[in-house]
Amino acid sequence: MYFSRRQLLELISAALTPRFAASAHTASRDRRVILITIGGIRRQESFSEKGIVHVPRLFQDLLPQSIFYPYTVNQGVTSHFNTISSILTGVWQHVDDWGAEKPTSPTVFHELQRRLHAGPEQTWIVTSNKQLTANISPGVNVILSKQLMIEAVERIILGQSSRRELEREQILQEMKAVLETDYERIGWGVPSVSAFQNPQVKNTFVSALVKFIEGPGAPASGDELTFLIAREVLDRIAPAMLMVNFSDVEVAHSGSYSLHLGGIHRADALCHRMWSFIESKPDLKATTTLVIMNEFGRDPDGSSTNGFFNHRTNTESCRMAWGMVLGAAVKKPQVVERVVQQIDMAPTMASWMGFECEKSAGARLAEWNA
Repeated sequence: MYFSRRQLLELISAALTPRFAASAHTASRDRRVILITIGGIRRQESFSEKGIVHVPRLFQDLLPQSIFYPYTVNQGVTSHFNTISSILTGVWQHVDDWGAEKPTSPTVFHELQRRLHAGPEQTWIVTSNKQLTANISPGVNVILSKQLMIEAVERIILGQSSRRELEREQILQEMKAVLETDYERIGWGVPSVSAFQNPQVKNTFVSALVKFIEGPGAPASGDELTFLIAREVLDRIAPAMLMVNFSDVEVAHSGSYSLHLGGIHRADALCHRMWSFIESKPDLKATTTLVIMNEFGRDPDGSSTNGFFNHRTNTESCRMAWGMVLGAAVKKPQVVERVVQQIDMAPTMASWMGFECEKSAGARLAEWNA
């Protein structure tokens, strides 16, 4: 059962408290966007009366500081590659679902490179989803973090490595070996080998791998590894635009509701950790806008597609998403009651950064700072 718009807004308004003042926009030449996308999460497992227990950080900590768009509609193909292509281009895309084709319109990354003459080091995608191939935006660094972990484990299990046990240190060494010799085969896309072999870039990944294996609690989630790599890229390279994709929630396709909920909790916590990291760095805090979006919902319970398992139906449960904006672009924290489209985000991000997405069909969101 879904909440009415009034009920949802009443729920959200309860989270807004006077302790959060409007974010002050810093007049600076440098404007940076971090875009986080999350695989399918339904309203009933997120921003609803029963769902907010799964997104406590987003709801209690981040929403009151944000511009929140609770009615962000996906009117395109509800697959991962097409949805993210639409978000990045501002045009509803319909290409191969598995990333075999490039988006038909230029992405924000492409326009940033062309109009602001940004080099390859300024544009990065770190993703847990293997569908986000390098075709998502040619010339961008595309890092498939989960595939690195899977490749290392498979090599050890299949006897393709001199390492014979799935111990943390051996997995770490195998991931380093894959990183050195075979990153292209697992789907990574880098504009040039020489840039990738730059010690600063290589050390970024090695540092993230060590933290993943040896850090507190030593997490073993693909999204945890994605977060650590993305944070290292942000900290060490500080690109103009970084996209991060979390997909642990997509374990729903295997039919495990409890693991799906675990993925939602993890994405919630990782979004909060990314924001806390940005806030802890004065140079990032002054210049960075963080955009968090879920790609779509999931199918309704009782549907012929097995409900939460999939995201195929032409229903509100599947098409209604949400968007959250924090940081330098925020004029004032607010909940926007009108319906917006996912394709509105590309021209809005571009305009805030100082260029235009001419082929975008979306509208610029007026709530952002100029």
